[in-house]
Amino acid sequence: MEELNGVTIYWLISIGMLVGLIADLVMRDKGIGQIPNILWGAGSSVVIGVSLITISIFAPLIYAALGSLTLLFIVNVFSIRISDNVAARTSRKIVDAESGQ
Repeated sequence: MEELNGVTIYWLISIGMLVGLIADLVMRDKGIGQIPNILWGAGSSVVIGVSLITISIFAPLIYAALGSLTLLFIVNVFSIRISDNVAARTSRKIVDAESGQ
């Protein structure tokens, strides 16, 4: 079993940052951006990893990476939906105003 020490926290942060960077590379110009992806990844990985170590679950680093990836997916998807809807409404109003409808 893993124990909660400085090395484990370091690996949880490193794995979370790596997952955040990969999520940003996959999302490209969509989503929340590079810095928020890295911060969300590191934070969620630490929270998930520490809670799994506390309840003695096997392989907390793997589950922390998967949980971090899942959280980043949810955050980025909802971020895209909101910004796309606002942009679509704005561009639709501009086109309607130009065409005189």
